[in-house]
Amino acid sequence: MAGDALVRLEGVRKRYGEVVALDGVDLEIRRGEFFSLLGPSGCGKTTLLRLLAGFETPDAGRVLIGGKDMAGVPPYERPVNTVFQNYALFPHMTVAGNIAFGLRMKGLPQGEIRKKVAWALELVDLLGLEGRYPRELSGGQKQRVALARALVLEPQVLLLDEPLSALDLKLRQELRVELMQLQRRLGTTFVFVTHDQEEALVMSDRIAVMRAGRVEQVGLPDEVYERPKNRFVADFLGRSNLLPARPHPLGAETPLGPLRLKSPLEREALLVIRPEKIRLYPKGATPPRENLVVAQVEEIVYTGAENQYYLRAGEVRLLAYTLNQDLQEPGSEEFAYGEEVICYLPPENLVVIHE
Repeated sequence: MAGDALVRLEGVRKRYGEVVALDGVDLEIRRGEFFSLLGPSGCGKTTLLRLLAGFETPDAGRVLIGGKDMAGVPPYERPVNTVFQNYALFPHMTVAGNIAFGLRMKGLPQGEIRKKVAWALELVDLLGLEGRYPRELSGGQKQRVALARALVLEPQVLLLDEPLSALDLKLRQELRVELMQLQRRLGTTFVFVTHDQEEALVMSDRIAVMRAGRVEQVGLPDEVYERPKNRFVADFLGRSNLLPARPHPLGAETPLGPLRLKSPLEREALLVIRPEKIRLYPKGATPPRENLVVAQVEEIVYTGAENQYYLRAGEVRLLAYTLNQDLQEPGSEEFAYGEEVICYLPPENLVVIHE
């Protein structure tokens, strides 16, 4: 992945009446990376995508692609293409016709169009379906046609506006792997909009977490998950246990009692620990001696791959995950409703945030 910025946003603002969609966004997207814009509905991620595509213009700030200011550049002259959420296929055109549409608009010779369409069909594994119409395709096949139509024009940047959201879970999981492999094969810069945290974590080289028109944190998937910058990122990206904390010689004083940290707190903060980082032991076991909390199992949620334990320790509720065959500790076992368990909160997994 190259380190140079292909896309740059500088102080970008966008307002719709009284609604501030983007509030001074600064962002760099590197050449050849899979970059995800992640956030809840209304956070501004789709507006940002539309600004890149040229469907909207910023009220202030600059959008640059390949070092060129896009102010005044219409969508059809920008080095980008877009895959929309509903795919926007032409129902009266075949698969080949849909893929060829943009090439015809550019006035390419018919022989070159045929070669490029054949390349795109092979790229997205649709060879043999070129004569079908959209009504004769599955959801996954329609998504591939939309991808092929966008990629056949060889854009510098491919913009994807929640392209998997209309598909069922199993198909989404299959196609996101295909998207990753496709992007790596082509080396095209992908800018992917999603509200699905798992999609962003699985697919992205880097993620920008957005809220209320602002970028809260940008980083590698493991950075934003393991070291969230603030409470919003910790809460939105996955599940978290949050504990108010103040300085203590051991590390931090919390509603669970004193907890050891990697470094003692210097001021009041919030401690974050992910549910899968909490290790559970039966009463009578011999876990580590520090950061132990006795809790009672209040609820168990079975998800197939894991058990989710909703626990109460005094006035504090905790959430802990264990795999169905949990290999963290020899002799570990499933726990029952109402059972008391020992929770170990490893110091290295207690993350301190101040926002």
